Amino acid sequence: MESVHIYISLGRFKSISEMRVYIDKRYTENGDSIPSMFMIETGLSNYEPSCIEAILSPSGKAITVSELLDGASYYDQWLPQIDGQWVADAAICVYSPNVLATPAATSLEYLGKFNYVA
Repeated sequence: MESVHIYISLGRFKSISEMRVYIDKRYTENGDSIPSMFMIETGLSNYEPSCIEAILSPSGKAITVSELLDGASYYDQWLPQIDGQWVADAAICVYSPNVLATPAATSLEYLGKFNYVA
């Protein structure tokens, strides 16, 4: 069984690239890694950036979480478990093998951890 952690926000991110700056680690000129704010907040380990989806509302306006996350990886398995009345204009889905030590300790709204079968 695999898991996904779901985060949403409203009005915080203007672009996918702005979201990726918040999510992804950076590197110094010497190749040393610098953890992102998201990595620090959540205690992210086993970092696999290809298993983290950044999703923006196509219109840039707030929509229901059900609409926003429709089409995310394995959404058909975990989306029915989320209260569809939440509204947001951005979401982050963090899938296994990424591990979060403090998933709820972010500046985003944490909706929870949901299981799925890959």
